[in-house]
Parts: sequence; C-alpha cells; structure tokens
Amino acid sequence: MKPDPFLQSLPSGVDVPVAVRRLHEAPGLYAGRCSVVAGRGWLIAWALRLGRFPRDAGDIPVQIRIDCNGHEWQWVRDFDGHTTRSRLTFDHGAECVREQLGLLSIWMVPEISDGRLLIHIRRLSVMGLRCPAFLLPRSSTVEWQDETGHFCFDVSADMPVLGLLIRYRGWLAPVHGTSRPG
Repeated sequence: MKPDPFLQSLPSGVDVPVAVRRLHEAPGLYAGRCSVVAGRGWLIAWALRLGRFPRDAGDIPVQIRIDCNGHEWQWVRDFDGHTTRSRLTFDHGAECVREQLGLLSIWMVPEISDGRLLIHIRRLSVMGLRCPAFLLPRSSTVEWQDETGHFCFDVSADMPVLGLLIRYRGWLAPVHGTSRPG
C-alpha cells in the first residue's frame, strides 16, 4: 500500500517527523482535542457549509478515522459530534494532493520546513467551477510532532477581502490497539 497523497507529494527521502509520518502512512484511528474558530459573515458561512466544516468550538474532543480504498484515502473527522468527510487522492497531472470536501475540491502542495509539514492551497473548485486565483483561500496549515510525541495540527484558511474562513488546531494520538506499521 502506498502512503497517503501528502507523503506521495513530498520528495523521496525527506525527513518527516515520526508522528506526522505515522498518521499519513496507513489507515488508523486517532483521538485528541482541538478548538475551532469559524469566520464571520453570510458568505463565509455559506462556504463553510459547502465544505461541511465544523462550527466554532472551544476545547472539544476530536477523532479522525483514516481509511484507504486503492488510490483513494478517506478521512472522517469527528469534531465532538460534527462529522466532516473528505476523500484524498494524489493528482498525478498536477503533482499534488486533491481533497474533496462536500461540494469543494482543494488541490494542495505539502512541503517540509524546519521539521514541520506545511500545506499550501494551489487550486480550489466549488461545485466543479474553478475559483479564480484572486479569490483563492490562503492557507497557513502546519502539522508537527510535539515534545510528548503527539501529532499536532493548525489548519487555517483566509479568504481574500473576507478574512478568516476557518481555523482549527489541536493534537491527536493513535487510539490504543490500532495497528500501525512500525
């Protein structure tokens, strides 16, 4: 089985932190805590609904189940009862990750910098219509391993002119008993 599209997009031999690699290598279940901040305004609310993103929340439980079916990976995120599902594939033509979230498709490029995985948005389509570059959300998404060995994430996107779309950050650890490659 190939690793998920994020690892496939990185150059071979790049040094990925252990907790980040573990989450992206094979199917599994992770649990932890996170906070969610959603942007304001009706247009932002509409965009978040299209992507099935969670609402504002303080320190809440979060789980992610990662499954693989051939070349397609499914991530099911449970933000304290709010479920966000996405399908991820490696887009060979664009040499990047394509994530389908509800009616949104996002093309992303990962890179490793200073021991962290940074994820940049390259392209977006809504209901199959490509978003013009000047409206493309700007991402400041980072994944890393903290001093306790947890997988940590800080996912955020801002819309030009409109401001914050969404930001969720927290940590995850493998659920005990989940088989993972060594």
